[in-house]
Amino acid sequence: MVHQELKNSDYRIRKLIGTLGLCLPFILLISKGELLASMSHYYYATLSSLFFIIILSAFALFLISYRGYKKDATSEIISDDIITNIGGFAALVVVFVPTCCTDSNSAIIDLICKNENYPLFGHKSAATNAIHLISAAIFILSMGWMSKYKFTRNKDDVNNKLYNICGNIVFISVALILVMIILEKLGVGTGSLFFKYYVFIFETTAVIPFGISWLVKGKAIDDVKSFLK
Repeated sequence: MVHQELKNSDYRIRKLIGTLGLCLPFILLISKGELLASMSHYYYATLSSLFFIIILSAFALFLISYRGYKKDATSEIISDDIITNIGGFAALVVVFVPTCCTDSNSAIIDLICKNENYPLFGHKSAATNAIHLISAAIFILSMGWMSKYKFTRNKDDVNNKLYNICGNIVFISVALILVMIILEKLGVGTGSLFFKYYVFIFETTAVIPFGISWLVKGKAIDDVKSFLK
């Protein structure tokens, strides 16, 4: 790949995306004080819904604003800009088409769902929920794609192994969610506590690695070293 210089704003966006990825699961958990079935279910809790909407919207705007490297016609089919735009718009759909309020593992949210007293765009439609799930998968997979295939284009980058590992963990996490959904449909092991929270667990194991890779690619480590000097 021909060497290209990035704008300073792109490095800042990388760091912001990385920070949001690392913080999202912990902010949601702390703000609600309760572990829910998925990150998306925090949409139905008063305080955590604000963090969920703000952070996901920020993700979307940063990704859409990010340009990255221009496409190398000799080795690439799709540019950074297109992938991050896809991820950004998918994140917006996740916000504006929330998950179904059912099966949240929260008595309060179950009551909201039963009374149909939904916040904003809340619902209990299976069809609408499918749109949400597909959009969430596209968002996360686009971030994994960036880590594994885009961040490793420079063969001399000493962090390529890290980017590969992070990308693989993202893909594996999404695959495990799909496997668990299939097992759940088949009724295999659904009585275990793990089955109640597997989506949140694997969402966390997906967003933290891509957060790390974006921080490293944004030269956050160099910033820390400069600060400590």
